[in-house]
Amino acid sequence: MTYRLPSLNTLRAFEAAARHLSFRAAATEIGVTSGAVSQQVRKLEQSLGVDLFHRLPHGLLLTVEGEAYLPKITKVFEDLTAATEEIAPDMNGKKFSVGVCPKAAALLPVRWPLNGRSLGAYVRERIETSDVEQVRTGAIDCLVQVGGGAFGQLAVIQVARAVTLPGQDAQFNVICKTGLANCRQTRELILNLSALGQ
Repeated sequence: MTYRLPSLNTLRAFEAAARHLSFRAAATEIGVTSGAVSQQVRKLEQSLGVDLFHRLPHGLLLTVEGEAYLPKITKVFEDLTAATEEIAPDMNGKKFSVGVCPKAAALLPVRWPLNGRSLGAYVRERIETSDVEQVRTGAIDCLVQVGGGAFGQLAVIQVARAVTLPGQDAQFNVICKTGLANCRQTRELILNLSALGQ
């Protein structure tokens, strides 16, 4: 059977740009320039014969066609990832190096996130640190921190449910590069943290 499909690179560029609504953030995730992402998306739009984005002065907005296309393309990439990991477990995206600030460490189970099986497929190591610069340099993939701060271009994801102990409430934030904010590893960490507060 012959499949009439756009190139995988153009689909990947569209999927990342549509999730972030930003060519720049998509470029950070994919590891290319924002110009390259923009070119790939334009190439995809030309091959499909439809516009997928409205280009605005300060960002992107999906067209009706782009909104319809995104969840289906995301599902295709998720299925490809699952199929690949099923036959080649070592390809599992990438296990994260997770930083945990001392305040968070005092409130979390001992050795979290390495204390159970649920995160074993997603976490390689835990490092106790408060140094956000390690996220910027890639020394760690994300940092679990109590409270807020100034994080510049990094993504800050507030965990939905705070952990409450006698006399203290802890609002956990997961800090990572914008390209990792929606990946499977980050989602699993956040789900696990949310469950701890229940």
